[in-house]
Amino acid sequence: LLYTIKFEMRLWQQPLRLRPLVYNTPLQHAPLLLHHSPLSSSTVKLDFQDTARTYESKSTWELWRSYLILKTCTYDIFVRNAEQMMRLSRRLLGHTLFTYIMKKSFYGQFAGGENISELTPCVRHLARYGVSSMLNYSVEADLEVAVDERNCQHHLEVLLDVLESSKAVCGEQQSFSSFKITGFTTPDLLYKLTEVLKGVGAAFLRYSVVLSRGDSQATDFISSLSQEIRENEGFLVNRVISRDAFIEITDAPNIFDEADSEKLGYLDFYQFRDCLMARPETLNSIEGMNVSLTEDMVGGIERLMGRLAQVAQKTRDLDTRIMIDAEQTYMQPAIDYITVQMMREYNKGTPYIYNTYQCYLKNTPNNLTLDAQDANRKGYKLGVKLVRGAYMTEERARAARLNYPSPVQDTKSDTDAAYHGMVDVLLGLVSRDQCALLAGSHNPETVQYLMREMENRDVPPGRVYFGQLFGLCDPTSFLLSSSGYSVIKAIAWGPVQEVLPFLARRAQENTGVLGTSTRELDLLKNEIRRRALRKFY
Repeated sequence: LLYTIKFEMRLWQQPLRLRPLVYNTPLQHAPLLLHHSPLSSSTVKLDFQDTARTYESKSTWELWRSYLILKTCTYDIFVRNAEQMMRLSRRLLGHTLFTYIMKKSFYGQFAGGENISELTPCVRHLARYGVSSMLNYSVEADLEVAVDERNCQHHLEVLLDVLESSKAVCGEQQSFSSFKITGFTTPDLLYKLTEVLKGVGAAFLRYSVVLSRGDSQATDFISSLSQEIRENEGFLVNRVISRDAFIEITDAPNIFDEADSEKLGYLDFYQFRDCLMARPETLNSIEGMNVSLTEDMVGGIERLMGRLAQVAQKTRDLDTRIMIDAEQTYMQPAIDYITVQMMREYNKGTPYIYNTYQCYLKNTPNNLTLDAQDANRKGYKLGVKLVRGAYMTEERARAARLNYPSPVQDTKSDTDAAYHGMVDVLLGLVSRDQCALLAGSHNPETVQYLMREMENRDVPPGRVYFGQLFGLCDPTSFLLSSSGYSVIKAIAWGPVQEVLPFLARRAQENTGVLGTSTRELDLLKNEIRRRALRKFY
């Protein structure tokens, strides 16, 4: 109450700063469109100062809650200790009162509801303003968490139900869901598989050579990449391994001849990796492999792929879309490898499966361009959820503790440059109908950059999805939607007791977003003042 009173006093003492949204069309005073038609990005300029338009979908109570919650989240001490504070509050208040307060505050701001009946009004309210929903199934595990086959089967059954519910709730809108692979196998398996894949990559890097631009048909793609990617010696996208080098590693010329179906005399990294992963004995004989691909691991991978095949098949049957979330770098290469196998199988015509690419990691340009090259060769559509990423603090701390180079970009500017560079590559693929892109960003400058590049490349507004988290960056989401762009809100949902720890961890991972929400706080404050003054004038 004291905080609120202080806020109200300060609010009335400040001048009201509003200016109209800039339009170059006759829609100057049009409300948010319920069924909008795509508009060229040259006809609408996003201007966040028209708060009446920006917050048309919000009640005054929701504006107050957003302001107070987002303001609280700017204090690092609260974010760092959120889980402990919630546990203490639960003990002091009891289950019923704690749940009620959370649903009116923190949980209500960032989650859509405990069940489908609570989630449905939230999803349909967003749909009324042209915003799609992505239901986030927030089951995850880390290395220290014990996961058995029964847990994995339970998570599979729940996710299949989530896909059904997502389709039912979204109605005629395209439905989206997301999940983490660590809920469907043991994290230890993903860690070991990552070590195997890193060993394969190290062997390829030792024996491969840089592919010159005139050597094969694949160079059309390589030539389109930035000079930084082409010339980076640690990147694998522009390197190949010759027949002689392959035989030197494996002493298996017949395997090379079988993999070199185009008879080019060399293999790229994915061809090299695929033929070895299919032959564990040959792979395990390579010098420098720290972890062997054992029979138990092969069995675990097959069981995981079986579960994911059920998810992918259900996704295709329902004509929905599934996003596979990124996780920590000591498991991510395995997740990337598995997701590529899924896209090869299920993205032949329609991109049902999306992988997540985190641009705060130094190797993301390499990984994304490798996947794009593979999609181009094998004739499937690449599904991309492009984000700046989470886990940054955790990754840097782990690298320092275990004394290896940090996988994280050195500066935010480096992350921004990587994100924008990948946007350039991906929009070229989108324009050729080779890729489906969801660009997840809360950064207004990045949103404007993407809009500008879409216009420059004649990519219609509806061809790329803009994504933000539910409860954050509403001005960006609703202005984009009302301007004809496709927008998705990622919504966490489920029982309060289960979702709150997940939300607390996401808040810790997204401290950069929460800590720089000054612009959104100012917009909220202006709209609250505008509505208050309207009652008197």
